[in-house]
Amino acid sequence: MELLTSEDFKNTRIQPEWTAMDYLLEVVRVDQEKMQEQTFLNEKKNGRLKRKRRIQEENSKNKRPITSYPPKPLMPEGLKQHIVENMGGSNCVLVIQKQLFFSDVNPQASRLLIPFSQVESHEFLNESEVERLKNKEAIQACLVEPSMEETDINFKWWDMRKNSMYVITTSWNSIVKNNRLKAEDVVQLWSFRVDSTLCFALQKL
Repeated sequence: MELLTSEDFKNTRIQPEWTAMDYLLEVVRVDQEKMQEQTFLNEKKNGRLKRKRRIQEENSKNKRPITSYPPKPLMPEGLKQHIVENMGGSNCVLVIQKQLFFSDVNPQASRLLIPFSQVESHEFLNESEVERLKNKEAIQACLVEPSMEETDINFKWWDMRKNSMYVITTSWNSIVKNNRLKAEDVVQLWSFRVDSTLCFALQKL
């Protein structure tokens, strides 16, 4: 509680006929008014603090949790060493990581579908290669199998009803058989360059 000062009595009009009791009552009145004003200010201040605290709590609730994304897959060292040291390859890029469906290993289909919606990046192709694919021209490329055997494949672009996809054909059945690929297996398809020529590597996880 704060003590009264002369400033607190600036609005008091002292009457000549006041007795000592009147002065005492005036002091009590002013003191009570000051206490009420101080209580009001404290409640107002506390109200602001509570409101600020409530807003902070609501904001903290509405904040999205920090999502930790898994690191991008790295090419296995054994495969990378084979590409770099044995083939003179470079610019390794992950094209897709996907789970194989029955249609991917069905001998009657004899192709691997690579949906655009699942491709990590299309930057593994240069402008000339993109134009060739759009013109329905297949790109002949070398593919390193999980067994490290090198096989010639055709890499194509198919436009389906609502989706577009890359497709690997030619020798795909032998790749499936040689590496015992089956439905639900997870594979990675990597691209790389050998003297600017497009090549691929398939890794079974």
